[in-house]
Amino acid sequence: MIQRAYKILLVDDDPNCLDAIDQILRRDGYETIKADEGRPALQLLPNHAIDLAIVDFNLPDMNGLHVLREIKRINKNIPIIIMTSEQSMDVRTSSLEAGAYSFITKPINIPVFRNIVAKALQSTNLKTMEIRREFIIIKWFKGFIHK
Repeated sequence: MIQRAYKILLVDDDPNCLDAIDQILRRDGYETIKADEGRPALQLLPNHAIDLAIVDFNLPDMNGLHVLREIKRINKNIPIIIMTSEQSMDVRTSSLEAGAYSFITKPINIPVFRNIVAKALQSTNLKTMEIRREFIIIKWFKGFIHK
């Protein structure tokens, strides 16, 4: 069975941060898609099977929470990591309440970042396995009833 590489959407208006995160993730074997604003990022979603999104809280065209909510509206199973240089607990709390998988402050601690990314992708795998298992059980049950 051929496994595809995980595809991660990166959204940050700081080109240096965007490139640094891109390089870290690509070295770890992930595919990345980059956007420097929220609207272009959201336009990428219908054409790409995204496994994880990493979104900056402060974007020039819209708030990172708005991007998070729109991604969740399109696909509620995509884990989203919010990152920011702000140290406010309000930002952290509002991000997690809005459905963020995790929250990372800049400058990013690379080992911690890698660990959070791996755990977020592992949570996606578990959800996918649960959905497949439910589908198989429903299919079996329907076949049992119709006999």
